[in-house]
Amino acid sequence: MSVATTEDVILIVDDTPANLEVLFSFLTDCGFKILIAEDGESAIQKAEYALPELILLDIVMPGIDGFETCCRLKAQEATHDIPVIFMTALSETVDKVKGLQVGAVDYITKPLQHEEVLARVQTHLRLRHLNKQLQAQNLQLEQEIKQRQQHEEALRQSEERFRLAIENVKDYAIFMLDPEGCIVSWNTGAESIKGYQAAEIIGRHFSCFYPDADLQCGKPQQLLQIAAAKGQVKDEGWRVRKDGSQFWADVAIAALRDEQGRLRGFSKVTRDITERKRAEQELQRQYQRSQLFAEVTLKIRQSLQITEVLQTAVTEVQKILQADRVVIYRFWLDGTGSSVAEAVLPGWAAILGQKFPEEVFPEDYRQRYLQGRIRRITDVEKEENISPCLVEFVQQFNVKAKLVVPIIIKQELWGLLVAHQCANPRSWTDFETELLRQLADQIGVALTQAQLLEQETRFSQQLARSNAELQQFASIASHDLQEPLRKIQAFGNRLQDKYRDALSEQGRDYIERMQSAAHRMQTLIDDLLIFSRLTTRAQPLVPVVLAEAIAEVLSDLEVLIQQTGGRVEVSELPTISADPLQMRQLFQNLIGNALKFRQANESPYVKIYSHIIEQDPQSIADSVSTVLCQITVEDNGIGFDSKYLDRIFQVFQRLHNRREYEGTGMGLAICRKIVERHRGTLTAESQLGQGAKFIITLPVDQLLDQ
Repeated sequence: MSVATTEDVILIVDDTPANLEVLFSFLTDCGFKILIAEDGESAIQKAEYALPELILLDIVMPGIDGFETCCRLKAQEATHDIPVIFMTALSETVDKVKGLQVGAVDYITKPLQHEEVLARVQTHLRLRHLNKQLQAQNLQLEQEIKQRQQHEEALRQSEERFRLAIENVKDYAIFMLDPEGCIVSWNTGAESIKGYQAAEIIGRHFSCFYPDADLQCGKPQQLLQIAAAKGQVKDEGWRVRKDGSQFWADVAIAALRDEQGRLRGFSKVTRDITERKRAEQELQRQYQRSQLFAEVTLKIRQSLQITEVLQTAVTEVQKILQADRVVIYRFWLDGTGSSVAEAVLPGWAAILGQKFPEEVFPEDYRQRYLQGRIRRITDVEKEENISPCLVEFVQQFNVKAKLVVPIIIKQELWGLLVAHQCANPRSWTDFETELLRQLADQIGVALTQAQLLEQETRFSQQLARSNAELQQFASIASHDLQEPLRKIQAFGNRLQDKYRDALSEQGRDYIERMQSAAHRMQTLIDDLLIFSRLTTRAQPLVPVVLAEAIAEVLSDLEVLIQQTGGRVEVSELPTISADPLQMRQLFQNLIGNALKFRQANESPYVKIYSHIIEQDPQSIADSVSTVLCQITVEDNGIGFDSKYLDRIFQVFQRLHNRREYEGTGMGLAICRKIVERHRGTLTAESQLGQGAKFIITLPVDQLLDQ
């Protein structure tokens, strides 16, 4: 007995346990994997789940018999290919025929013979495997045939698309050459670019597209030789259309060879890149213009003196344009003008300083230039749109051609930048025109800067004079005004001391009023001196411990604090760069005001506190700290209406009369000036009857020698 080595799964279906046991044991020993079922329903379920390679099926079973079971197995997609061998004691031909009709492949007659069972099982398993292999090979063959058909169809479609694409491409001239260089195909793009129809160009040599210079040096044949040797060649250059016009072409030529490597011809692709070439040339011109523009602009802006700016401009423009004369005309308010700068070659008359009447450039001419008009005159004598007066004027100086661009400052026509050609007429290029226009704009910028410098210089001089006058006033107030004031106060004191009893009630009142007025005058003079010296006698900035500065102020105000029953609470404060005297003045004024402007029925209470603010480094000047200190002086006094916020910081401004609260109206103005001198800000928040907050913002660190 030969023992199978396969591990194929066999399903045995029999309602007799003894038969199942015998077959199970025998076939397992032969190396098969065995599933068993005792009725048709369970056989169908196990077959669907396990998909065995072979089914041994009993015919006579309870429930559905073997025939019905086989019919149902063959009716299902998953199990219809599984071979079924009936096992039966029946031997009638009718039963065998019925079994074969329902799909069985063989019969085994009971009682079973092991050798017969094994032989039939192995035979049908081999057939099963061969059938599977055949199905797989057939499926693979079908797939290969289908893929080949798809590839062939794709290739056919690709070739058709390529042919249509080549024929319909309009942006590229695509055509074929034979080995000698004669044209054998022609597409729509070639017709569009080169101007030839296919019928009139096929058969001609492709050298007909090259200009004479290329033909004389044998360039077409050289390109074919390089393509044949290296496989391909690329080239750019001028090509000739049918009508004789030329275009700049980007060309690629590739050699075509057969399987044996023999040269069959060439493919040639040509693209018209004339516009791109022109754009590249324009970019090159723009680059050159930018370089020249940058160089001349740098030279123009190296000086802020108007005369030097103008002379540098005409000199540099004359060099660049190689003009015989370059001049700048200046318009005056009365409509006349004159040349204020000139660069002229030897041998030609100078125009510098020459005045010209309004008729040379009438109002309508000037308006056009103000709107940006640029005038290019190739030949003065042949120009039609030019006034006779201007023709007569330029002919005095042998002007044959001219290029004129306006110089506009702050939307006003300041003058004209003019290039003259005197030896002969001249066609001015777009490059020259645009360069001159840009330079005229830069001259306008440079003139604006020069004018601003002059204005700033005048302002600085005026400021210096004002400071000197203020210093002189401070000196007068310090000496000349205070001396007679001291005498008034001294004699007033004597009158009060020696003659008080001799004076009437009205006389004593007059003396008291005089003394009060003198005291106010003294206070006012002192405040004015403080205000003027904030800038004229300011001290360098040094590190100031604000807590110590405020402690000194509170010591000076100790009597006033006691008289008013006030309380001042000071939180932690930083050290900053400041003028120590001015810091004490600042806080003395603010704390003094808080004590002075108190509620009638409430003791004054003042709080001083601070916090640090970080700044964006890019938003501040180099000399100012990126860290700010915000200091708040808060009181519970009478406050003020917020609509008067701007007014309270102005000089001599008061919200109350002197009978209610004494003072000169200078205190807060002095405070703001001190804060601004330290590059800070001072503002306030208040409501009437609800106290006030004065908010000081100062840089923590500044240049200490500021």
